[in-house]
Amino acid sequence: MKLREALQLFKENVVGGTINAPDNYREWDTGGYRVHRENLLHYWNEAKPMIKHDIDKVAIIDERLRQALESFDRGDREPGQSLMVEIYNVLNLNALK
Repeated sequence: MKLREALQLFKENVVGGTINAPDNYREWDTGGYRVHRENLLHYWNEAKPMIKHDIDKVAIIDERLRQALESFDRGDREPGQSLMVEIYNVLNLNALK
């Protein structure tokens, strides 16, 4: 998987984190938060080693993602959803390289 693809898939899952996580998934989404959490970590772990120049942004995303997942794991929407917005903004404002 190329960096651009991994970042795009991660970003799509970040958007889902701002809308759905941890408890607002559709009935047909049988995997819910568990699968969403796995996908977030998978795509971020795919992208992260390919980022060579924006290490400072990687550290920011790592910390915000850790905090957001802790919030969601407790069943709390906040501060998790706000942290996901922060991650989205970092991704949206910077073409990570």
